[in-house]
Amino acid sequence: MINVENLQFGYAAKPVLEDISLTVGAGSFCGIVGPNGSGKTTLLNLITGQLPAASGHISLKGRDISSYPIGELARHIAIVPQNMDIKFPYTCLEIVSMGRTPYKARLQGLTDQDVAIVEEAMRLTDTLDFAGRLITELSGGERQRVLFAKALAQQPEVLFLDESFSNMDIYYSIKCLSLLRKLCGQGLTVVAIIHDLNLVSTFCSEAVVLKSGRLIQRGSAPEVLSPELIAEVFHINVVRAGETGLAVLSNL
Repeated sequence: MINVENLQFGYAAKPVLEDISLTVGAGSFCGIVGPNGSGKTTLLNLITGQLPAASGHISLKGRDISSYPIGELARHIAIVPQNMDIKFPYTCLEIVSMGRTPYKARLQGLTDQDVAIVEEAMRLTDTLDFAGRLITELSGGERQRVLFAKALAQQPEVLFLDESFSNMDIYYSIKCLSLLRKLCGQGLTVVAIIHDLNLVSTFCSEAVVLKSGRLIQRGSAPEVLSPELIAEVFHINVVRAGETGLAVLSNL
């Protein structure tokens, strides 16, 4: 589904990513992890075409990402950012309905099918009760769920998330991650930046580990996130707690 080859990127004279190569298969749930400043968000922005690579190649479904017109790309991918500054008082229903924009002609209203897709996305994310409320009145976690519903209403083939559950309580974090894992079983591909290594180890099928702009390791999430690698990359001591859980002992 996604192929990245020899990717390089930097801001001015400062390199950010160096020689990144990876593949994400259809139906995978890929978690991207790494310390602050390791280049995770930059990598996501490059893969989704929001930034131009200095060198290297990025393809989606075998086609160069830069060759997609924005409207066509929006029918293949959706992005849930960590924070989105929405100052205009749209209702939550209006926000989620924006996910249908790539499928409409200009000034065209929602069809009955669009309405059904929007309602299902809100049902899955427990946001139907917010439909008439203003997005500006919601808490951070509630707003993230509405943006998640908008992305689902877009019906993408690949969903990208940048720390998109950071403001949610643990109940909704686990509920949304469980939903994503179920959708991956139905063919959706997910690429998500997640800081909680336990959540990555539990819910993700694959993990990509970055440090200082370099790819350190990638592969099966429970296998990649070993106590030895975590000590090397994050400088903390952990032990296994069950098949996928990690228990932090101390900083190194």
